[in-house]
Amino acid sequence: MNRFVELLVKFKSSIKQNKERVFHICLAGSLFIHTATYAGYRISQLRGDEVVEDSAFEDVDVNFEEIPPELIGGTSSPAPIEKQEWVEGSNKDKADEPDNSDINPNQLSGNGTDKDGYLFSFNGDKMPTAIIDFDLKEYFPPQAKAANIMEKQVVLLVQVNEDGSLQSAKIVSGRAGYGFDEAALKLIKRVRFSPGYVQGQPKKMAHRLPITFSLED
Repeated sequence: MNRFVELLVKFKSSIKQNKERVFHICLAGSLFIHTATYAGYRISQLRGDEVVEDSAFEDVDVNFEEIPPELIGGTSSPAPIEKQEWVEGSNKDKADEPDNSDINPNQLSGNGTDKDGYLFSFNGDKMPTAIIDFDLKEYFPPQAKAANIMEKQVVLLVQVNEDGSLQSAKIVSGRAGYGFDEAALKLIKRVRFSPGYVQGQPKKMAHRLPITFSLED
């Protein structure tokens, strides 16, 4: 034990006497460590670049149908769902869907007429014009008044002949209820029309006519 203490005392004394030499040794050791660390980093970077350049990557197509369902959180493959078109105002029994049965796609792509040969008014030069010279409030349904309904619009598809006479009328805006549909079909019989025109000549046309019922002044 005494021997170890003597050696420790001598070592401390030697350090005190050679402070400058110890500083130089430490500085050299620090420079060596930093240089070696930086060189190792650069070498690792060069090796990484070589690996990337030499590696060949290929595109792989993944078929999700082949992935086990349990890996994506299910027990079976999801059943395909048929895409459906949402129609505003439609319900499950489709009682209030717009009626487009008069539109014939084949005829529309040809001469633009309905199934009865009436030209759709947007294909003409001038649409048929409704002449309403009576108060629509006379036809406002009593049941709608009782339900405190102040306004409602019903769209009719009318067929107007070359002389302005009404050939037919049907509701195409979906069922309005509260007696509005019946009122619209009743009052349209009193409406007079000026015919539609194509190149200056009257033409029988199919035309969508909105009827607005309102109790407001």
